[in-house]
Amino acid sequence: MNRRDKMIPKFRAWEPDTKFMNDQVRVTSNRFGDGEILVEATDAFGWVEVQPEYLMQSTGLKDKNRVEVFQGDIVKVTDEDEEYSYISVVKNYAEEGYPAFDIEYPSDWEYESNALSTIMSGGYETIEIIGNIYENPELLEQANEN
Repeated sequence: MNRRDKMIPKFRAWEPDTKFMNDQVRVTSNRFGDGEILVEATDAFGWVEVQPEYLMQSTGLKDKNRVEVFQGDIVKVTDEDEEYSYISVVKNYAEEGYPAFDIEYPSDWEYESNALSTIMSGGYETIEIIGNIYENPELLEQANEN
């Protein structure tokens, strides 16, 4: 595998002060080697620090409209007949000992393995980004009411 074949992680970051989703992001480990990361995003004045909790990584997948899926995206999953659907959030479960992106789903839906992976490769359901947790939190409130 040469350098061009390696997947380079892609990120975006939410800037809560300006309420802006920034896709011009760089992530580096600090120079002290203590495992802390530095997240920076561009603004009108150059690079500014962003808190790591606002960092979202791309899953490398695209929704039914060919839009890149990031952790923190709110997605609508619809069955192949477009009769049933549910809303969920794309999460990175690495800190919980499950090194994968996935979504939670209602108990009346069943997947044999990782739901996100199954949906993307199965062709029985579609997934569509309808927002994200920072710009559209009301979508999750609506989903929890159903």
